[in-house]
Amino acid sequence: MGKSLFIYSLLPFISLFGLVLQESVDLTGNSEVKDQIHSGLVTEDPKCLDCHSDLIESAFQHKPASASCSECHQVNITDHTVNGARGLMLSAEVPQLCYSCHGDLKQIIDTSKNIHQAVLAEGQCTICHSPHSSDEKKLLVTGQKKLCLSCHNKDISEDGKKVVNIKKLISVSKVIHPPVENSGCVVCHQPHASSNNYLLISAFPKGNYAKATLDNFAFCWECHDSDLLEVSNTTSATNFRDGDRNLHFVHMNAEKGRSCVMCHNVHATMNEHLIETKVKFGEWELPVKFTPSEKGGSCFPGCHAEKSYNNVD
Repeated sequence: MGKSLFIYSLLPFISLFGLVLQESVDLTGNSEVKDQIHSGLVTEDPKCLDCHSDLIESAFQHKPASASCSECHQVNITDHTVNGARGLMLSAEVPQLCYSCHGDLKQIIDTSKNIHQAVLAEGQCTICHSPHSSDEKKLLVTGQKKLCLSCHNKDISEDGKKVVNIKKLISVSKVIHPPVENSGCVVCHQPHASSNNYLLISAFPKGNYAKATLDNFAFCWECHDSDLLEVSNTTSATNFRDGDRNLHFVHMNAEKGRSCVMCHNVHATMNEHLIETKVKFGEWELPVKFTPSEKGGSCFPGCHAEKSYNNVD
């Protein structure tokens, strides 16, 4: 009995000895790896991947990262392994490091009149892109639409103008523009820079009025039939017609034609056909009062008396 109690009393020390022994083994293992590095038996790249292989395990890999860490990093491998994160630095500052390969993108940014503010923000390229690998195309840090809405989840003021909270607008609206809902933002917008207004992929005018030319509204014709603007009578180009009288043509075709955004919200709205609830007229906001019907619809805005159209009979 006395001997059993004696052995029992030693159990905590035996357990502690086991932990120390295990820790000793672990440390010995780490020391062996370090000795191999110090002696030059292990090259830089294999050593990086010994610890950091998870950085390039995603579906899409940044080519420099999968080729060699030294493409972008200056590594003092001895200092790095002995002192943790020390001995590891970028070979140049971002974005200049990125531009050393992506010179075509730098040229676009340098020569475009409109630059996405995210490109100029702190962190720059790495705000949106993973430098190593990603499960998203273009090495995005998360899904494209989710990524855009992570910034566009609030009103943004720039040059005295406000970009509305797109995430909120989409979430509360009944009707969402199909490209926004199905394809995301970059089907319409350039993510880095553009010489077109609103970072669009092609031309679209600012404001509510613009001369009615195909070139001015080139962005619209990426999806829509240009007969909206070009022909006065049609039964196929648009449903906004009275009989075959093209009411888009009526509204837009003038030296000071009405822009699409005079009546439509290009992202989302509460009304069918993306019709705005209110439109800006100078400092005023005029209610559109659009009412759809089985045969067309009617509107009673501040700019004219109530009018209806019938696109069936």
